[in-house]
Amino acid sequence: MSKMLDVKIVPHRNYLMADIPDQKLFIELKLSSNKLNLAAAAFPDGDTVNNTLSASPLSIIFVVDTSGSMREIVSGSTKFTGQTQTIDGNTYNLVTGGESKIGIIIDGLKKFVGSSKLKKTDRISIVKFDDDAKVLLPFTNADDENKNIITKSIENLLKYSGGTSMGAGLKTALELMSKETANRRIIMFTDGQTSDDDLARETAANLARENTPVIAIGIGEDWNEDLITFITDKTQGKPFYATTDTTEAAVMPDANANNKIVSNNININSNEENDWNKNKNYINDNTTNDNNNSNNNNNIAIKSSDIPEVMIKELDNAVSESLTGVSLTINAVHGVKIDRITRVYPEVSEADINIKPHSLGNISETGGTVFIIETTIPERKPLKSRLMQLSLTYNAPGINFREENPPEDVIVEFTTNESKASVIDQEVMQWVQQRNVGGLVEKAIKESVSNPSTAAKTLDMARRMTVKLGNGAMTRMIEQAQNEIKESKTISIGTSKTLRIGSRTKTVKLDSGQGLSDEQIRKLTGI
Repeated sequence: MSKMLDVKIVPHRNYLMADIPDQKLFIELKLSSNKLNLAAAAFPDGDTVNNTLSASPLSIIFVVDTSGSMREIVSGSTKFTGQTQTIDGNTYNLVTGGESKIGIIIDGLKKFVGSSKLKKTDRISIVKFDDDAKVLLPFTNADDENKNIITKSIENLLKYSGGTSMGAGLKTALELMSKETANRRIIMFTDGQTSDDDLARETAANLARENTPVIAIGIGEDWNEDLITFITDKTQGKPFYATTDTTEAAVMPDANANNKIVSNNININSNEENDWNKNKNYINDNTTNDNNNSNNNNNIAIKSSDIPEVMIKELDNAVSESLTGVSLTINAVHGVKIDRITRVYPEVSEADINIKPHSLGNISETGGTVFIIETTIPERKPLKSRLMQLSLTYNAPGINFREENPPEDVIVEFTTNESKASVIDQEVMQWVQQRNVGGLVEKAIKESVSNPSTAAKTLDMARRMTVKLGNGAMTRMIEQAQNEIKESKTISIGTSKTLRIGSRTKTVKLDSGQGLSDEQIRKLTGI
């Protein structure tokens, strides 16, 4: 059978200096599906005109944070009622009006389920997590007969509150998903810090082995972006940052009246209306600033009202995946070290080099996926050497078949000719540069806590890279962070989240001839 996965392997240098230890070699691995061979495999009689390659059914689990903070009002106007109520150990002021985080999620899920994008063979499940995890909806076909059942399960998310046990939610989803044979997705919503971080990380590794990408949507400013990006990296998924209209008010439906419960972080136990009005003005001031930031950066962070569209887009992405469960086996010669494997397009994520074979996720039928394999090469005498072999296996879900591409060699020549060794492949180094923007962003955010002047310099390195790459979205966001450091000597929580998520999700397709030189990138990033 002809191979269904096209592979392009390009080292950033074809020549390395002889007799020099620990040289870096970056290898571009570009993967794309071969539509003609896929069609030929699906229709061996050659009749591809009257037949179309059907997309694999999807198995989707919504893993929803139902902790008390998910009842916070994040949009709309509210009115103080003069009453308070204590829930989950916190005292809240009662208001009428407004829309909560969980309400936005419920509305978004209903719109998603009602979308014409879902096929009758697609299967949906819902898991909630707070103090514990519970399956609210076992896997159910998304056909018309089951729409009411699915909708009722979505509405049941309002019944719960408590802490935040994300690990338990993901583990429950893993147990459900392990029995599914279709193309898999987990879409997770959360707004806070989890109490079982270790379990969440452990479960993410198991989800990667089960080829289950996690799309994680963090709402507001309290969620843990380090954990979220770890989970999405591990599973070759994608993170999103959903901004809210307000960030200071916490709300919860009142079971006894058509009211909302609101707490303010400045004066959480206050019952006085004049105190509430002061705090409300403070909230509105913050809202204005947040909205301005959102308008400036709406191509990076998403609004909470955009969540249904994001889910539908991710559904489209899943449907377009013609090859799934791509795994990479690297057989390196003695002394060659594999340092990192990074997906650099269409999003940036780190593959786990400790899981072998290495999970590279899924390949869309449109466009390609690009990885950079970073290696350290030991000292060699002048000669042409094979450094490693790369083997790839993958599923073709449309024809229910698993295939393997023949191993391909990575060969470079060690030379004493410095002019030969100085020649680099500019395209490969552009991808490395794009990957390194995220590293510089992370470095600057950490530096901003204790050394804002150093953080400003690091951000300027990242900004220059994005300018060279033509990534205007990231350039604008970095400039916003530079302005914050200049004015307040720090980077705000919202901006740091946007920077981190943007550096992973707002990548650009590169053209040859642009970007910094190999030596410039080394100086900027310490490679």
